[in-house]
Amino acid sequence: MTRLILLVTDGIVHPPLAGRWALDRSLRALPGLRFEQIRSLENLPAEVERFAALVLYFHHKTLSPAALTRLESYARQGGGILALHSATASFKDCPPYFEILGGRFVAHGRVEPFEMVNCGGGLFDDLPNFTLIDELYLHDFSAEIQVHFMSRHEGRDVPVVWTRHYGRGKICYAGPGHTAGSMNHPVYQDLLRRGLAWVAA
Repeated sequence: MTRLILLVTDGIVHPPLAGRWALDRSLRALPGLRFEQIRSLENLPAEVERFAALVLYFHHKTLSPAALTRLESYARQGGGILALHSATASFKDCPPYFEILGGRFVAHGRVEPFEMVNCGGGLFDDLPNFTLIDELYLHDFSAEIQVHFMSRHEGRDVPVVWTRHYGRGKICYAGPGHTAGSMNHPVYQDLLRRGLAWVAA
C-alpha cells in the first residue's frame, strides 16, 4: 500500500534551495511512498490525516493558532513528523510547537566540521559515525527524547538527532541542514530516509 508524505519545505538561503532539492531526491528513493508538497504549515490541508507523515524543513517566524491546532491534532492522533534543522528555530513564541518536536533552538555556532556520533538506540544502530560541515544547533528540551546521534560543543555532549512519541504520533528530529553539502552526505541521507520510514510506519 502506498503511503502519502507531505513535504512542508520553504527557503532559498535558509534552508538552502539546493539542500531542499537534495532532501527531495533522497526521500523519493524510498519505495512505497508518494509525495505532495506545500510551503507552509498555514497551508496544511483539512484532510491532513490522510498523510502518513509530514517533513518539516523551513525557517518561518509565525504560526497561527489554527495551524498549530491542526498540527497538534495530527501528531496526537498518530501522524508522523520528520523535522530538520531550522524547524526548531521557527515559531519562537509558540511553546506548544516545541512540545510536539521535543526541543527548542537556543543557539548555534559557526559553520564548521563536527562529528555525528552514533549513540545506539535501535533505529540507526548500524550507521557509522560521520562528519558534516554545518551549524551545530543547541536546544532546550521540553519533553522526553531518545537521542540517537550526539556531537560535542565546548566540552559537553549535544543531542543532534532524536526521536520521541507525541500522543500516538512519532517524531524524529535531525539538526543538520544549513548546507547543501550536509544534505548530500550519503550517511545523512540514509539517516533521514530511516527517520521518515519510522515516523510514517
